[in-house]
Parts: sequence; C-alpha cells; structure tokens
Amino acid sequence: MSYVDYDVPDALKNKVLDFVKNTVKKNGRIKKGMNECTKSIERSKAKLVVIASDISPAEIVMHLPPIAQEKKIPYVFVNTKAELGKAAEIHTPCSALAILEFDKSIEADFKEILKQTSNLRK
Repeated sequence: MSYVDYDVPDALKNKVLDFVKNTVKKNGRIKKGMNECTKSIERSKAKLVVIASDISPAEIVMHLPPIAQEKKIPYVFVNTKAELGKAAEIHTPCSALAILEFDKSIEADFKEILKQTSNLRK
C-alpha cells in the first residue's frame, strides 16, 4: 500500500527541492523529520510539507497526507529521502520536512508550487 496519492512531474520535484534549498539559505524556518513534521502539521504551523517517496515501511509516513489534508496544508512528494536531506543541508536522509517560514523573495516560487500541486490532485 502506497502513501503517494498523486504523481509529481520531475520538473515540479526539482522546483520543490530548489525551494527547500533557497528556504534554508535565506534563513527560513523548517522542521526536519517525521515527529517535527507531524507536530508542525497538527499545530497548523506548516505552510508546505515535503515527503520523500522512498520510505520503507510506508507506515512511517502514511499518516502525513491525511492530516495535512484535514488541516488544509499543501503537501508534495519528492523522489528520495537522500535528495530531501541534501536540499535541507543536513548530512543524513530526511523522510519529511515542513516549511514554516520563508523569505518574501521566494514567495512567487511557493505560489507556483501550490498552483501546480493543486492541479495535480484534481
């Protein structure tokens, strides 16, 4: 049973990873890892949730999409946890992260990601 509920084009995955990198570089706030990500969603602090598609067992992250939908927080999938960890500038793989704040200079990228992900879920 898979937790990935829609296919994300490679171009969008790359845009999301670049957005994560830019958020980290411009001193935005992110929460890395399953527990921190879950707390950020439950407290409605997250603006975007990024989940790796290669998590095994899937039960580890299976709860994230439903609670993100319940809280009306957008979420997107990327290929691997290694890519996500590298984008977040940590030296370990990262299964999920939540973006809490980002610089106004990359807000256009955020809006574009939201637009594309909402079109994919329809």
